[in-house]
Amino acid sequence: MEEQIYFKETSKQARRPDDRPGKKVEREVSPFCRTMISKTVDQLKLADHSLVLEIGFKSREYLPFLFQKVIGIGYYGNNISETVVLGAMSAPALKINEGTAQFSLAKEDGTLAIGNNFFDGCFTVNTIYFWKDPVAHLKEIYRVLRPGGKLSLAFMEKNIGIELPWTRSDFTFYDTNEVKTFFSKAGFVAVEVKQMTEEITGQNVKGIVRPFVNVVGRK
Repeated sequence: MEEQIYFKETSKQARRPDDRPGKKVEREVSPFCRTMISKTVDQLKLADHSLVLEIGFKSREYLPFLFQKVIGIGYYGNNISETVVLGAMSAPALKINEGTAQFSLAKEDGTLAIGNNFFDGCFTVNTIYFWKDPVAHLKEIYRVLRPGGKLSLAFMEKNIGIELPWTRSDFTFYDTNEVKTFFSKAGFVAVEVKQMTEEITGQNVKGIVRPFVNVVGRK
């Protein structure tokens, strides 16, 4: 029961955090998402002064981890929740390893107000379930990446996601081969897939190991 409640809250955060006025806007990222994020970022193998886009950022909480990896990261995060974006923008500026952070409100259709060939890398975690047209979203990410830039995407496979009782509506899960096909249709090459796991530890849930998939494609 505790596990179900815990992951139900995680799913709400992944999809669209509460936008109601008066809600706390800076919230802790669950241990589940935090581990997926760190492993997903690692696959980009970023260089100093890279420009990085995150689709559907969860919080500023894990940005120090990103900024400490290399010098001078230029981070751009978007989210469809105005609450999350405003909360991130109103917090004090992060000053770590010369890194900078910008935040913007995402559009439901995935279009990005950025010119072509801008980012060195992009990562996104637990967002593909909510994209009405995954190929269209991936094509837009492909457009804003520089030649040679990488997208690192993490998700739970269909056989795991559909078994969770709180994902019966509003979630669309995919098999790994389906996601690889989406990448190819969007133009990505050298697509690599890695099966990963994470151990979740938190106040209500401890010692749970969950598998997830990471897919990386290059422009």
